[in-house]
Amino acid sequence: MENGNMARLFISHSSEDKAFVGKLQQQLAPHGVDGWIDSRQLRGGDVLWPAIATAIEQASALLVVVSPSALQSKWVGKELQFALEVQKTRKAAGQSYPVVPLSLDDTKLGVLESFYTDEPIYIPAQSTPGGVEAALDSILVALGLRLPTTATPPAPVASEALEELVLQLSDFAITEHEGKRRATARASLAYHAADQRQQPVHSTQTWRMQAPLGPIEADELRWYLEKYAIWPSSVFATQKQAVEQKLQSWGALLYEQAFQQPASITVVSSGQQLATFATTHVLAAWAGVAAHANRRFSILIDDTPEFGSTPERVVQAQEAASAMLALPWELLHDGSRFLFQGAHATRVRRRLPGTTA
Repeated sequence: MENGNMARLFISHSSEDKAFVGKLQQQLAPHGVDGWIDSRQLRGGDVLWPAIATAIEQASALLVVVSPSALQSKWVGKELQFALEVQKTRKAAGQSYPVVPLSLDDTKLGVLESFYTDEPIYIPAQSTPGGVEAALDSILVALGLRLPTTATPPAPVASEALEELVLQLSDFAITEHEGKRRATARASLAYHAADQRQQPVHSTQTWRMQAPLGPIEADELRWYLEKYAIWPSSVFATQKQAVEQKLQSWGALLYEQAFQQPASITVVSSGQQLATFATTHVLAAWAGVAAHANRRFSILIDDTPEFGSTPERVVQAQEAASAMLALPWELLHDGSRFLFQGAHATRVRRRLPGTTA
């Protein structure tokens, strides 16, 4: 049964997706939804951010259209983070304020997921003809304008086939060199196919991984995501450009530590020695994943201390484990692209012992 109350919806999106958003607004209007389309509706004389902030506060919900172009927009992240703050305030007052990510052509938020307290639940939508209509029921349910039981039931589908790459870290420690403190851990890599009948492929050896980024880099990234995203002033343009230029190199350093490990020596039948990477066959299996498959990269942290560890050693290991878990794994860059980008992006999951979700 439809809710008769008029809902004022703020639609956060990139201008590149205006055709999709215009169609979305048309489809929502008959259901009592007044869609405010962020800065594209502002007049030239308006003060940009105060007007947007006011619109977000006065809305009853926010829908963020997640697309590759939206991830490059300075406004989308800023609007999303502000909306989540409004959501917290409304929740404390016992009110509802849905903040709904609409995954356009399977695009995910990537590093912007860190703004959410819990992992966001995406509504899938396609930019192709009929994409808005197919997603409409789910959007109305998420906005609280239609009960789930009244939505048109979807056709039965098979459970999600998930291809997973797991980096397991254990035996944590802290090293110091030239005044720099870095977390280290014993690492191994495994590929788990979506087909449960297929055995996992494990790295032939473990190796000692060192966190390539430290507190300085973490502070720079935190400033970029949490402070500059809220107030992208031109005063900080130089600092912003400096951080953006580092994102790919940081991602490449993470990728090198996680995947490209020192070579091991294998003796072949002719007596010759052959250098192979410990992770070569794991990455080869991962490269064979079908283009349409769902991908996930998991970091599994096992911070169980060794028997007989001193209290100081336990504290240090816990510090190192926290530092490894907090690394910006979403920035992983294989030399061609960031793993979280694109229509067939790789999702990132952080796991502790005993967790399966």
